[in-house]
Parts: sequence; C-alpha cells; structure tokens
Amino acid sequence: MNASSLTAAELKAIEEHKYYLSQKRRTEVTIEEAIADFVQNYAKDWRNEKLRRDNLEQRQEIEKHKYLRSKEEGRDIGKSSAAEEWCQKYAHIWRAEHESLDRNGFRKVRVTIQNKEGLHLRPVSAVANLAAKFDCDIYVHREGMAHYNFLLEGRPYMNVRSILGVLSIGATLGDTLEFIATGSQAADALKALAELLANEGASPKASAPGP
Repeated sequence: MNASSLTAAELKAIEEHKYYLSQKRRTEVTIEEAIADFVQNYAKDWRNEKLRRDNLEQRQEIEKHKYLRSKEEGRDIGKSSAAEEWCQKYAHIWRAEHESLDRNGFRKVRVTIQNKEGLHLRPVSAVANLAAKFDCDIYVHREGMAHYNFLLEGRPYMNVRSILGVLSIGATLGDTLEFIATGSQAADALKALAELLANEGASPKASAPGP
C-alpha cells in the first residue's frame, strides 16, 4: 500500500481504523495519524485479506460467466476459456466498480464557487462548524491544491474541519470543489453543505449526494 496515494477501498479501511483508534486513545485521531498507524501496523494483513476476498469474488464471477456462456453455446466452454474471456471483457469493469467511492461508502457533491471573494474565512468557518454537527467525515478537493491531508487516486483532499487547511487551498471565483463524505450522515451533510455554500454565493453543480 502506498500511503501517499490511497484507493477508495484503502481510505474506507483507514476511516474505520480512525474510528477505533480514536476510541482506543479516547481522543479524536486525525486522518494523517490514522493513515500512519494503519500503514505501520495493519496494512499488510488488510491487503492480504482483501486479495483473498477479491480472488474469491472474481472466481465466483468467472463461474457465472462460464455458466451463461456455456448455456449460450450449448456446450461447456471450459474454465480456462471462461476465465480468459471474463478477464478480457469484464475484469477492468469489476475492479473499477469495487474501487469506486460509492461501493466503498462515500458520497460526493460538486460545487462551483460564484462568490467574487472566493472561499474566504466566513464560509470556510461555516463549513467547518456544519461538518462538526454531522456523524461523518468530509473532505474537499480542488484541482491543483498544494496542501492536503492525503491523496486519493492521486488527487489531493483536505478535511473540511480544518479552517486553515481549507483556506490554504485558495478557492476563487469559478473554481469547482469536490466534497466527499463517509459516515452515517454523509448524504445529509453534503446536502446541507451544498445549501450552505449556495447561500454564501456558490451554486451546486454536477453530481448530487448518493442515496
């Protein structure tokens, strides 16, 4: 596992680790602390278990494919042919779906900044205060931002509860921000966040929070 660039599945595991580590230490653990502890103490076992589960699921998908194709052709196409065909046609789709944000419990919304002053102190403080009211973690991405808490598939993200951190991304008029959230109230939090920024002179755009 590359700690500097996570997949959605890795981030999900780290979010769960962050919760239990906070419970163990009886204090809120930052995402950076959770990543460091996870990589040092749990990543190897987690990666091996994930590989085992993925291989099992892929074998099951190949068996389904073999059954359907054999039925179509009226003969047993064989395990090798079924595996080769499935890998060529469907493996990349299967991997993309399993590593997607939705599959790993994340919701997403995009907002385009229309405030002439950009994302300045007042809206950033309001965003941080709003995030604290919901049982979820929310992170923001802006293309080209230099400061971040972690990389997700090579894209930088910052915890919105960090006022200085979000201010440092320098969002200005016309910038599109992507917010992702995970937790029991993720969808509600993103809806409230989009409404808040709309009232601050921003306009929700593109994808809405998932169900």
